[in-house]
Amino acid sequence: MATEWARVEPERLAGALAGRRVDEGLLAWLESSVERLPGLANTSPQECAVLLGAAMRVTINLLDSARYDEPTGRRLRTVLAQAAQSAAWLHFDQGRHASAQRHWRTALHSAHSADACDLGAGVLSDLAYSATWLGHPGEAVEILSLARTRTHHATARSLLDVRRARALAVLQDDAGTARALNDAEHQLERGSAQSAPPWVSWMSSADLAVDAGRCWLDLEDPRRATAALEEGLSLLVPERERTRAIMLTYRAHAALADHDVAAAVADTRTALDTALGTGASRCLDLVRGTLRESFEPHKGEPAVRDLRSYAHQRLAPVAT
Repeated sequence: MATEWARVEPERLAGALAGRRVDEGLLAWLESSVERLPGLANTSPQECAVLLGAAMRVTINLLDSARYDEPTGRRLRTVLAQAAQSAAWLHFDQGRHASAQRHWRTALHSAHSADACDLGAGVLSDLAYSATWLGHPGEAVEILSLARTRTHHATARSLLDVRRARALAVLQDDAGTARALNDAEHQLERGSAQSAPPWVSWMSSADLAVDAGRCWLDLEDPRRATAALEEGLSLLVPERERTRAIMLTYRAHAALADHDVAAAVADTRTALDTALGTGASRCLDLVRGTLRESFEPHKGEPAVRDLRSYAHQRLAPVAT
């Protein structure tokens, strides 16, 4: 990225910020950088947050100060929406929910201004996911119903459908959940024949499997949940460690529901180590809740006592 920045020439940016026209080279570099930055979140979330913040400030200043035609303005607003959306996820993963909501609202406004319907629908689906995670599944269903009418790309519709399934499962709507998962699978297959927009290019069969697994857990079908989660883990690419930590924790929940404490202990231990490697509060909080609540009925078993002791030692530096 630094090499590309040198090629773009800082004078171009300085000139644009001083009121000159935004040229194609600067705009293309900005678009490419913002599209690739979310990949850095898997390994260097703090650095990624700094770079996304810088990209947002630069883009806002260009929108305010530079000269550009209408198509260029739409592209700049799309860049701002993508950067704000990615930043929102970083804040959400760290448990900074108010900040995440502010960034998603910025992304939604920018996508609307850019007439980027699919991207706007994707931001709405992020807000819906957040609502489900924070215990408001009914709100999530309403948001997703609105977003679905504004989505054109099949992969984007798949993402909305699987998040609708998650919300419906929490609401204990068995039939609605099954329909939404079937719709998500169908749309994902259709989308494989198209080039997905950058903001949803990460969506894969592994993501569909992990969400299906969580759905079956919420619907009290642990064996079906385990099968889906095992499929997802087998498909997940190595760099998706935050997703891996969540999958392993869900599989531990399924093992406990199926009375397999040993398997639950093994998955929770691996999930803890993986979550610590990511530094994501969302993953760590999920593991902490599992250790504190899900294992409580089994607290007398030696394997559970050992796990809790191990977790206490591993988590102590994080708490200080």
